[in-house]
Amino acid sequence: MDELTIRALIRALAAFLATLVVGSLVVFSVSRLASDEGPSIDATATPTLPTATTSPQEEVLPTWLMWIPGGIPDGVGPSVTTVPVIRSATTATADIAWLVRAIDSAGAIVDEPGEPFRIPIDVTAIEPSFGAFVPDDVRGQIEDLQPGEGLLSETAAALRGIGTGGTLEFDTGVVVTVVGVLPDDALGGYELMVTRGTGEEIGVTHERYVLFQVRPGASPPPGSVAAQLLPYLPDDAPYYAVEVRNPEQVTYRRANDRELPLMLLKRRFGEFTAELDPATGALTIAPAWVQGRIVSQAVPVLGTISCHRKALLEIEDAMARVQADGTATLVTDVGDCFDPTAVVDDPNGTLSAADFGAAIELNIGGNEPGREPTQPDSVVQSMTSNGFGWGGRDAWPQGALFRFRRPPPPIAT
Repeated sequence: MDELTIRALIRALAAFLATLVVGSLVVFSVSRLASDEGPSIDATATPTLPTATTSPQEEVLPTWLMWIPGGIPDGVGPSVTTVPVIRSATTATADIAWLVRAIDSAGAIVDEPGEPFRIPIDVTAIEPSFGAFVPDDVRGQIEDLQPGEGLLSETAAALRGIGTGGTLEFDTGVVVTVVGVLPDDALGGYELMVTRGTGEEIGVTHERYVLFQVRPGASPPPGSVAAQLLPYLPDDAPYYAVEVRNPEQVTYRRANDRELPLMLLKRRFGEFTAELDPATGALTIAPAWVQGRIVSQAVPVLGTISCHRKALLEIEDAMARVQADGTATLVTDVGDCFDPTAVVDDPNGTLSAADFGAAIELNIGGNEPGREPTQPDSVVQSMTSNGFGWGGRDAWPQGALFRFRRPPPPIAT
């Protein structure tokens, strides 16, 4: 047993004993996971994950979700099943891959942005064990996935205008052949699912989330599971927090499930092409997209801000209500709304609502990230009523942050 695992087991035992003594208050103060704003939506020298297997006669256990802001540190994923209540688990990677060309099954080019721009694609890469954690009706296609092949979500297929038999070429030169189109939730809200090996070839390398099943008959509070997992994080983890969802809390089994998935942000605000500076994370979005969507306008309470025109309407309405109820003076400062960057260890995900001009920070001075939030209730209520999720309810709280998270209407069939 290696040093990381020994240390984690000792810390986990301490956390467990503390939980017995002080009860659920410890759970919720550590993890902040009991919010009513839950989603509607390769390590070495570490234990090997027991993986779930199923047979026609065997009961399929419900699937839970765990993720860590900024990504899962090395060695943490395989250690999950040392928590006594967890029976089996699988760890997946997820990153943005940059598309240079999409071709449909007839051989016609349907996407080709041209230099220097690329299309960001939200990709997850999985191990063979992943199939045991998905519904029966899609398990076969996921388990049959081979190197060089990919599964598209229904929304991604509509965005790309391709289906089975189409191909996706990425900036690494690798071409992925689409072998199926599955419901969005089967892919966890990601646009594309590939094998771990194919993921590495297109730049999808960071472990982001774990799917797991608890032992039959167990129904632990998610906060309790998070508290037992927290000691497995290294002391120097940039975001010392764990997010856990039980099966009833999950719409999309993905990292950063408090954010609207990238493909739904594209549908709501329009897909952009961009050029990435990998050294700094700076993102240069194609001028035509910016000019057609990002506007600067004076808003009650906040002054002049620059946002996506659709998000601006919602912010304006929310601030008009704050002004009307007499609490406008409680908003003391405001941050950026449009902040295009692509940083792989960003706690909100590599790309998020801010890249679309659809997130904003309010009362920054009194809401340092990672600290207890102090946002006025009237501001939180007004913003959430207009489709924004509040970052103060995250396990690693960002009390100043409001990100748009209302899904677009379903695609007409």
